[in-house]
Amino acid sequence: MEKECKTGIILKGVGGFYTVLSDGMSFVCKARGLFRKQNQTPIVGDNVSFSLNADGETGYLLSIEARKNELIRPMVANIDKLFIVVSASKPAADLLLVDKLLLCCEKLRIEPVLIINKCDDADATSIDGIRKEYSLTGYRIYTVSAVTGDGIEALRSELEGSVVCFAGQSAVGKSSLLNALIPGMKLEVGELSRKTERGRHTTRHAELIPIGNGGAVLDTPGFSLLENIECEPEEIKNLYPELRRHVFECRFSGCLHISEPGCAVKEEIVGRDFDSERYNRYVRLVKEAMENRKHKYE
Repeated sequence: MEKECKTGIILKGVGGFYTVLSDGMSFVCKARGLFRKQNQTPIVGDNVSFSLNADGETGYLLSIEARKNELIRPMVANIDKLFIVVSASKPAADLLLVDKLLLCCEKLRIEPVLIINKCDDADATSIDGIRKEYSLTGYRIYTVSAVTGDGIEALRSELEGSVVCFAGQSAVGKSSLLNALIPGMKLEVGELSRKTERGRHTTRHAELIPIGNGGAVLDTPGFSLLENIECEPEEIKNLYPELRRHVFECRFSGCLHISEPGCAVKEEIVGRDFDSERYNRYVRLVKEAMENRKHKYE
């Protein structure tokens, strides 16, 4: 008897077993050996085809569709939006991490959404300070409180019809935010360490969670450990929307808009069309990329 073939999306992968959602039902599948021969590894978010065993509950993965994007740490694929969560109170917002995540979004063509959480426990100065640094990017910014529910309804509309991944340093309230956005989710919530003001990771593996409105969320571990993505220094400037708008105003070919004398872009836009603090972090990331390239070829 010929086995039935189906298509679906991988929700979770643990110990070589993959939970695949197809036609509203979940099936547990194993990967065929051909994936190892082709140097392919199925990951969460993959659109796959699979054969169904006689029990109607298990099967074998047959193929993986081409991915529109892929994150390495954690390993997830086909993300539509990245919800980048920062805290308006504690822990202090790591805006360098935010900038790296935004670079990741730009490079992989993922739509970023910046979320300032814990607004119930912060003053307006702290909230406005974070918002100010990104107000010139054109990215959507939400101020919310997972505790009081303020701003949650407006943010919930971003989930519809999209595969959304949450990112941010530990203890900024990602799990609490998910619980507020999707009632009944009941994800484990970690406590902030008073000594280090950093949270313990409460998410132990990447998992895609369907939410019933054509959308799904990925709860993922390890994003606070995200390192600088592989970018050449010349590439980074094109991943900043503030700089892209002025690309034709600089008379120097290959200008990085950092230390080149007479650079019109740096002289004209920093502090006006490009927040000064975010520009300083841009300089730091470009210099880090230059050092990485130097050591790569030593």
